[in-house]
Amino acid sequence: MNNWVLASGGNEFHIEYQEADLAALNKRKDKNQPLLIVVTAPHPTQELAYKLAKKYFNNMDIDTEMSNILSKDDLNDKNINQLLDYSAIYFAGGTPSRLTSCFIDTKAESALQKAIENEVVFMGSSAGAMFFGKEVVMPNGESLGRGLNILENCIALAHFSGTWPQWSTGYQDRGFKIIGLGEGGSFLTNPQLNENSQEFGSVEVKI
Repeated sequence: MNNWVLASGGNEFHIEYQEADLAALNKRKDKNQPLLIVVTAPHPTQELAYKLAKKYFNNMDIDTEMSNILSKDDLNDKNINQLLDYSAIYFAGGTPSRLTSCFIDTKAESALQKAIENEVVFMGSSAGAMFFGKEVVMPNGESLGRGLNILENCIALAHFSGTWPQWSTGYQDRGFKIIGLGEGGSFLTNPQLNENSQEFGSVEVKI
């Protein structure tokens, strides 16, 4: 796959992420399209999260639109098909379990997998970045189960402090790659994490 994925460490929509976000958006097939913002995770401040995203990206001359999928109750065909209308999708941070419960093993996941095949640029911060891994693992080591696996065989640690948690060794022994994303840090890569990857700010990769 020739996808590009931008995983960021949290506290998104601030100027410290601008360089990384623009680098990712520059990978879009259609640079004239708006960026779709998915605010499923930041409940109950979803509308506020979108307002912050809109203001942030508009300051960079990037138009945005909000996904209508705020919860599993919104998984109708119209909202799911909306995921296929954009060349870049941004998953805002918040509660990771809202993403796994809403998208994994649903028709929405099938749409996202099709978007991956269509080489859509995926961008996400904190919970959004965690969602891109093969598994979604909380800071205490609790696994929420399967992620999208856009970052193939990886686990993304958001708000990374620079110290690897003890539980990470067990995942590494199982062959997982682990990406530590500090706040303000972003990793622009493809599913295989090859030599074309770019790091912005505080990023550590454990292979």
